[in-house]
Amino acid sequence: MTTLEEPEIDHIRAAARQATWIANIEVPPPVKKFVEEEYSFEHYDRLAQYVEGVLKEDLKLGGVKQFKLSSRAKDPDSLKEKLIVRYEKKQYKDKDDIQKDVLDLAGVRIILYMPTADEYEKIEKVIQQRWGKDVKPKRHPPPPEEEKKEDKEEDRKEEKQKKKTKRKYQPRHLGYRAIHYRIPITEGLKAGKYRWQKNDVVEIQVVSALTHAWAEVGHDILYKSYVYGPPTFQEERTLDSLNGLIHSGDLLLEQFQEMLVKRTTAPFRHRAELTVYLREFFRVERDLLEEDDEDLTPAEFPRGEGVYILFKFLEKEEKNCPKDVRTALKELDYPYEYERKEQLIIQEFHNKPQLAADMSMVVCLIRHLLLGRKYQATRADPSAREMCAIMMSALTILQFSLGGAVDANAYLQKTTMSPAQMDSMNFLLDSNKRHATLQGQNDEEYVRPSLIKAWEWFRKEAETPASLCGLLFQLAEMGCRKELNAPDQIDQLQVGPLSRSSTVNMENNSAEPSASTEPPGPGITS
Repeated sequence: MTTLEEPEIDHIRAAARQATWIANIEVPPPVKKFVEEEYSFEHYDRLAQYVEGVLKEDLKLGGVKQFKLSSRAKDPDSLKEKLIVRYEKKQYKDKDDIQKDVLDLAGVRIILYMPTADEYEKIEKVIQQRWGKDVKPKRHPPPPEEEKKEDKEEDRKEEKQKKKTKRKYQPRHLGYRAIHYRIPITEGLKAGKYRWQKNDVVEIQVVSALTHAWAEVGHDILYKSYVYGPPTFQEERTLDSLNGLIHSGDLLLEQFQEMLVKRTTAPFRHRAELTVYLREFFRVERDLLEEDDEDLTPAEFPRGEGVYILFKFLEKEEKNCPKDVRTALKELDYPYEYERKEQLIIQEFHNKPQLAADMSMVVCLIRHLLLGRKYQATRADPSAREMCAIMMSALTILQFSLGGAVDANAYLQKTTMSPAQMDSMNFLLDSNKRHATLQGQNDEEYVRPSLIKAWEWFRKEAETPASLCGLLFQLAEMGCRKELNAPDQIDQLQVGPLSRSSTVNMENNSAEPSASTEPPGPGITS
């Protein structure tokens, strides 16, 4: 099939114009002067391009997705025809009259592929942030309550005339629908080759991609019947039918987008939903592995305590939805390069921990999501009870992460602590005063010295990206474990005390007094 080039199309349109009545009537002097002497296509084209360029950046920054922009200045021939038709009613006297009446001499169209209410709201916000709150959206065609009295009267006359015409098709659908903005340009503006002129205005049209396609096809037939002659009954009915399909398509696109957003961005309400999502995600990825690379082994599925910790972390970070979890896993190249990247993350930790299979992904995901973030303490002046609970929680997470109490104890033995810090750590691991401290029964001034050195050690570790203990302390401080009563919290932590002979001591701090050697005082409860 032969496709017409643009010059050929223009030639055909020009021939069509010559064959219509409008080409044979006298052009009113104000119209002739404006089109031939005062109207500058280049000026309005530069204006339209300037606004298009501004919108391109602003819409991206405003979070508008899947859009396309087009701009144009009014074609002189098309403008002349429009003004001739409007002159009978408007009776233009000069350039100002025309510019105040025809506000689309420069136009920009924002074409939305997903025409949802949310996207339209984003666009309105972007436009008003750039050009002011006075720029209001106008629906085209306007709803009945917004129509001007004279417009309604004109529509009634047109409807009456249609009824008198034999076989005149009565549209059943709404036709072209868009939201328009009229942008007055700031006086004195210079941008590239554009220079401000009096009465400069740009019309921004916001339409769906389907409506844009329909409008491009039917524009000349529906809006320029004075040029090409009235459309046939069959032509109007066909265009109207297409219009109905277009509006149905827009509704389906909006519904599809809402379904997609709900499926991918609705927050997990509890850890069971996260578990279900991960199980399904891994099942799909496993099926893909069977097709593409049977040598790859899927990572171990997080379970139990690990899923709860991950769920609470994602909730605190406002990333507890399918889209964010999937994005994080794909950033780690799951499943194809995940195992290698997971090992790289683990090897970056001090003392190269051997993580439990069902906790490895949890730790690596959290480490990845916190990458590059500087540690900030969440509690400025915690109580002794809070310090004890947080640090015991961090040690319990370490116990889960390394697969048991023995491995956790062995890992802590490799860390660098001063004797005072180690004694303070042993208070958390073995002291019979923990129960009363967790219940807030011990006086602050007496129990705090037993905790402060371990607290300072954990805080210092949290500032070190390569510290596993620091990472797990951050999780505990964020509240990523279940709140337990004192007996249960003590029962879960089975790491046992550290041996001073085995722990790597900080030689320069060896003279510090041990926190555990502070006199118990009358306020300490066993």
